Amino acid sequence: MMLIQKQFTFLCLMTSEVATTAFGIPQPKDETSNTLSRWSKRWKDSMLGWHKSDLHHFLKKYGTTIIPNFESTETCTEDGVRVFFPLCGKTVDMGVLAEEESISEVVGIDGVTKALLEFSDENPDLQIKKAENVGPVETFVGKKITLLRGDFFDIDAVATGGKFDSIFDRASLVAISPDLREKYVDVIGKLIKPGGKILLVTFDRRVGTDEAKAAGPPYSVNEDTVRKLYEGQDWVERVTMLEELDELANDPSSKQRWLSQGLSSLYELCFIIEAKKK
Repeated sequence: MMLIQKQFTFLCLMTSEVATTAFGIPQPKDETSNTLSRWSKRWKDSMLGWHKSDLHHFLKKYGTTIIPNFESTETCTEDGVRVFFPLCGKTVDMGVLAEEESISEVVGIDGVTKALLEFSDENPDLQIKKAENVGPVETFVGKKITLLRGDFFDIDAVATGGKFDSIFDRASLVAISPDLREKYVDVIGKLIKPGGKILLVTFDRRVGTDEAKAAGPPYSVNEDTVRKLYEGQDWVERVTMLEELDELANDPSSKQRWLSQGLSSLYELCFIIEAKKK
């Protein structure tokens, strides 16, 4: 009878929203959970409109703001930089940075296993293999890269193997439901080192129908919203807007798609967020 009760308790814990073992040890959240199921379906259906096949233009242009000697042919004499990619998908940016001499480690997290497996298959030189789970995430480790499979909101600096010098947030904040943005920034604040820097890319759905401007993902995150989210944080030194880019003019092939959704003006914004050195 006692054994049956223990097995029942174990099954109940494993099917709860925050999965734990019978001993209370956190486990990676299942992809059918409320926060991950939507993205799991999009990967299953190959609905990957956010994925880019080349290095992101803002990372190429402003990479030196978060990574010393980025794309330089000179020998790096500084300590290696740890870089974090929240909601990483299978972005080629991770593979490029993992090859950079000035990078000590790239760490990415995504909720969908398919995203990480496809990245691994597309980057065989990184030799990514399954490793032992760490708390609430599944772990895959390769040459200068670690991929985590789990819920972003469940992680901390222990799960990520430490804090980060730099964070590249390209399609992450804009993917988060607006009601979770403050919680999102709280997690980011716990992962960035003192003096660390975040290169943040957002979208501003500037002109269109009310429905189109409120739609997402990607959700609209304009300059005012970025400043309200970050400038009030006790760990933030400053927020600087680097550039805004007319997305419809920059990528004419996507113009009709946005127009058909009722959006006639869409800008891509780029910021650098600097953490206090303390």
